[in-house]
Amino acid sequence: MHTRRTKKDTYRRIRADSGQQRRMKIVMAMLGVAAFLPVILQLFSLMVTHYDMYSALALNNQSRSTSITPERGDIYDRNMNILASSKTVENVYIDPRELHQTGADVESMSQELGKILDVDPEKILKLAKDRSLRYHLVEDRIDEDLAAQVRSYINQSGISGIHLEPNTQRYYPYHTLASQVIGFTNASNEGAEGIEASYDRYLSGEAGRVVTTKGNNEMDMPYSVERYLSGQTGASVITTLDMTVQACLESQMKQAIDRYDVQNGAFGMVMDVNTGEIIAMATLGGYDPNNYLEIGDPEIAQQIEELRLSYLQYPQESEGFVQGKAEYRQQLVDARLKQWRNRCLSDGYEPGSTFKTITLAAAIDCGAVDLNTHFSCSGAEQIPGRSQLLHCWRSRGHGSQTTAQALQNSCNLAFAHIGLKLGGDRFYEYVKNFGIMEKTGIDLAGESSGVFFDKELITNTDKWGTSSLTSGSFGQTFKLTPVQLIRAISAVVNGGYLLEPYIVSEVVNAAGETLLYQEPTVLRQVISEETSATMRELIESVVTEGTAKNAAVLGYRIGGKTGTSEKIDVFDENGQRVQDKIVSFVGIAPMDNPRYIILVALDTPSRETGIYISGGVMAAPTVGAVLTDILPYLQVEKVYDLTDPSSKMVAVPDLSGMSQKEAEQILKDATLDAVFSGSGETVAGQLPAPGQNIPGGSQVIVYLDQQIQDDMVMVPDFHGMNVEQASQAAANAGLYLLPSGNPDLTLPLQVLTQEPAAESQVPRGSTVQIQFTDPGAHD
Repeated sequence: MHTRRTKKDTYRRIRADSGQQRRMKIVMAMLGVAAFLPVILQLFSLMVTHYDMYSALALNNQSRSTSITPERGDIYDRNMNILASSKTVENVYIDPRELHQTGADVESMSQELGKILDVDPEKILKLAKDRSLRYHLVEDRIDEDLAAQVRSYINQSGISGIHLEPNTQRYYPYHTLASQVIGFTNASNEGAEGIEASYDRYLSGEAGRVVTTKGNNEMDMPYSVERYLSGQTGASVITTLDMTVQACLESQMKQAIDRYDVQNGAFGMVMDVNTGEIIAMATLGGYDPNNYLEIGDPEIAQQIEELRLSYLQYPQESEGFVQGKAEYRQQLVDARLKQWRNRCLSDGYEPGSTFKTITLAAAIDCGAVDLNTHFSCSGAEQIPGRSQLLHCWRSRGHGSQTTAQALQNSCNLAFAHIGLKLGGDRFYEYVKNFGIMEKTGIDLAGESSGVFFDKELITNTDKWGTSSLTSGSFGQTFKLTPVQLIRAISAVVNGGYLLEPYIVSEVVNAAGETLLYQEPTVLRQVISEETSATMRELIESVVTEGTAKNAAVLGYRIGGKTGTSEKIDVFDENGQRVQDKIVSFVGIAPMDNPRYIILVALDTPSRETGIYISGGVMAAPTVGAVLTDILPYLQVEKVYDLTDPSSKMVAVPDLSGMSQKEAEQILKDATLDAVFSGSGETVAGQLPAPGQNIPGGSQVIVYLDQQIQDDMVMVPDFHGMNVEQASQAAANAGLYLLPSGNPDLTLPLQVLTQEPAAESQVPRGSTVQIQFTDPGAHD
């Protein structure tokens, strides 16, 4: 029996089936969403959350990026002469994988590329077979001509896997001049020494990049796109250096090294006493920053090369080979560090008698002594509180002397008593205020601070005696750096103001905007204006009346102080203290209004020359020669003694065609004397020739009836001659003398230098410049 389904039941079943289907669809939809949710989340992560990271990875997979060294800023002297610049060069590198994937003939490539670059083909072949890296540098920093040859080879051969990348190379047009000051850049184009290192943050700039598309195998794509992202050129540095003054300083120091057979080089500085600007700074011997790894001194280079050849004679891995190689490398490193060292900043030395200017300035400033104070020097004295007998350099003594004479004579006994009158406490405080116990703050790396006595040794004389106080008063048994000394003496003469020395005046970026501008910085006033004025007179008297007459320069008021110091902490191989000395001189000009201060120190003049070793004999005439060269260039006006015609140099006028009366009057107006020869009506010739510079009061030979013979004569060797001998030798040769140097004719002067050189040929009537010096000057 069948149950009859009503239409209502049918609709109920259909509704139930439909609900079940909807539920199934919902479940399926939910399951679908759940199944795809990780994919959606992953896509969200890839496309949104970590977009930047994956975009960068994709870009890296599709492109090759090469860093481009930025162009480094230039370095200039104060007159805008380029001291350091950069030129465009290129690096050559190979990609071994690319060479392999393109089936390149690497053996042929190695031969051809090696021939172009002058590189061992075996080295290139070895690099080409090393596929562990995509970049192997074959040669760096080749010039444009060589790069053009490499490009030509790549284009002609169709080879793929040799690449060139732009680079820069530092160039120093003045080579060894001021090398320790300018410094150099290393293989990474980073400043390593000198200004290059100290101002590297300004000079270095920011690197650029070259981005090129590449395929799946990291090979360049056929239609690759190259994009150049430019870097930022480094800023340029304008220094306070003057390369003309620098060249004069180094030239005269080099001549002094040769003349006195100086064993350990020399160092010197020129500074503006009123601003602290370093005009010149030199350490000899130096190096060429274009090839900074090469040893500049030929003798040292030869010694190191002999060490290399010596160990190569042993079998490899033998004890002789290993030890010899280690010694060679150590000697090479030491020689490089030594030639890079700026001794003006880094090396302390005993200042000797040059320090007496500071002691005396302190004593006068505080009233411990005045110009009327008298001292007695018997040659030796037992100073209370000092165990050793104190000797003066002059064994027979100076007798009774004033304060001025004590400085002129550089008397150690007098300055020991000045130190005692000053007292330990005041001496220590003045020395401290003069900046001797601190770095100067100069804007160069590597500055030392020197070594001075502990305060207790100076001030507590009851416990420690007076040895440190008295020795310190005349510049012995302590050390300071050249830049400390030159700054302190500048304060003595410039009104008493201690300055912060500097060597860079301005830093300017590529757009011409000033990033840094430096001006004079006064740290403090150490002595009064009145004391400074007194010291200027006293320091000038050392040149006019004292031990520094060899530093005199005709037409200029020069002041200065000599110094001779021993190396108290240097011992020989037997443990004995060496007898080596450093001779020095500090010169200032012009003394009526001081502008420039010069220090020159010669380290260990040889005793074999027979020349007396002292600052007065060796360093003073060297500084005098530097001043003779640079003062006219620096436009310092000469001051002449109008009562002494010979104090002024006169250009000989052209007398051609004049009558005897006219010629005589012209010469008289020029403070020259006429000597006539012949009986003609007009001048036919003259000696010296027109334009020659001779001292006022000199004789000019005027020929009235004959033309002077236009012949050549040989220049005599004037070295070592006294004034009379030199004058006679010049007259015999038909030459005129232009004297300089020590003007005191009461001394047994000798010719130190001459120009032109001995035995050179010059026209008759030419002028020979000679420098007179007192060979017996002491300190």
